[in-house]
Order: sequence, then structure tokens, then C-alpha cells
Amino acid sequence: MDIAVSDRPTDTATAEAPESTAPWKLLIVDDEPDVHALTKLLLRNFTYRDRGLEFLSAHTATEAKPLLAQNPDIALVLLDVVMETEHAGIELVNHIREELGNRAVQIVIRTGQPGQAPPLSVVSSHSINDYKEKTELTQQSMLLTVVKALRLYEEYLPTYRAAAKLDELIERARSGTDDRELLRALRGDNYTGPVGNHDDAAPAPVAVAVSDPRLSSLTEREREVLKWLSHGDSNKAIGLRLGVQEVTVKAHLRQIFAKLQVFNRTQAASLALRMNEPD
Repeated sequence: MDIAVSDRPTDTATAEAPESTAPWKLLIVDDEPDVHALTKLLLRNFTYRDRGLEFLSAHTATEAKPLLAQNPDIALVLLDVVMETEHAGIELVNHIREELGNRAVQIVIRTGQPGQAPPLSVVSSHSINDYKEKTELTQQSMLLTVVKALRLYEEYLPTYRAAAKLDELIERARSGTDDRELLRALRGDNYTGPVGNHDDAAPAPVAVAVSDPRLSSLTEREREVLKWLSHGDSNKAIGLRLGVQEVTVKAHLRQIFAKLQVFNRTQAASLALRMNEPD
């Protein structure tokens, strides 16, 4: 039986290297040994920002789960769909995003049976970053896919970390924690909603900068929705402010999440707030 393995460098200096010089972790999840071998061959000399790759391998979704738990800094997962079950890959995506709460790792579906997982349906419904057919396994397409994924991982990792911290702090506050340090931390993260705000007057609305390319694609109405979302308003409150139905606000939020490549309100607000911070 195949077991999950890691092509981890054995050199002590490399193993103890700081995050900025350590190799990027790439997890291959596929039940075909030839796919593992070919992927490693195509990427054998790959570097991005002077960092190579560390390959982790799993031949089933079940094998991949402990590797993902033990390596939260995996940057990219190249994932098959049909393995021990017809939908094992999709179920693993849900495990990564929902159970592990890992929104940072880039997930690229690679399938030899595209009929089992239509691209549009898969990408739009399961928080997947890219979709490739195994017939596209050329060196050029592989290199472009990995560079794109690592660039996005590097770009959005600080945002995901900030959002995770906000989620943790807000959950502590909602549980009734009487903690001045908690409140200072909330204010320090620019959270201006009801938990962190103790002034009688409502805080001034957050002005959402539009110079960043991640925000420039938003429509004027979407920027308004994001502004009040960053202010801490509920969907209902945003609808009342803008004179639209709550269902319309939800539709705008779906578009905002897709354009900003985030997965929830906290991440969207955190991203807008961080972009608005003075240099």
C-alpha cells in the first residue's frame, strides 16, 4: 500500500531555514504514481523568489488529511478528484476550507475525468483556485500554474492570517470574555464593529481605498457595500442605508467576495481595512 511521503531535504541548515528562504511546500494528492513522478520531474529545477519546492505526496484524500494538519504552511495542493471515491478530491477541499479553516492554501484541481467535476461548477462552488485537466500536464503549463498559485498565496497570506486572528478575537468577545487586552487587540486590528467600539457616538465610516487593483474592479455600489461592511454593519443595516433589499446586499457581497478572492465577511472587511491603513 502506498503511504504519504515527504521529499523533505535532509540537510540540517535547509531544514532549519527561516520561512523567507525555506522551500515552498507543494502537496500532490493523486492515486496515480505516474502523476506524482511526472509532476516532480517537470518541477525539479523550479524556483520562485529564490525558493525551491518541497514535495509532499498522498495517494488518497485520507492520506492527505494528516499531512495538511501537520503542515499548515502548505502553499499549494495539486489535487485529483476521483481517488478512493468519485468525489474524494472535492470532499478534501471542503475539509481544508471548512474543518481546517485553511483559506490561504491554493488548491488546483487536476483531473483525468472532467465529466465527473465540471470546471465552472467545481470552481464556483468549492473555493478552488484553479482547474486543470491532466492532458494539460506540459512543463510550461505546470510552471505557469505553480507560479500563479505561489504568487497568490504570498500576496494573500497576510490577509488570511489577519482574518483568522479577527475571527478568534471576535469569537472570544462574543463568548463574554472580560479582557481589556482582547479589546485593545480588536481595536489594534482596526475592527470598528460593536465589540471593539465603546464610544457613545458611532465611529466614522471606513473609507475604502480604490487604488489597489484588488478593489479597482468593484462597482461604485459594491464599494459602498464594502465600506459599510468594514464599518461593522449587518446585511439588513446595509440594505437600510442604501435603500435596497437584504437579498440585494447578499448578491453584492457574493460579487465582492469573488472579486477580492476572499471567502467571508471578516476577510473582506480585514482586506479593505488593511488596504486603507496609512503607509
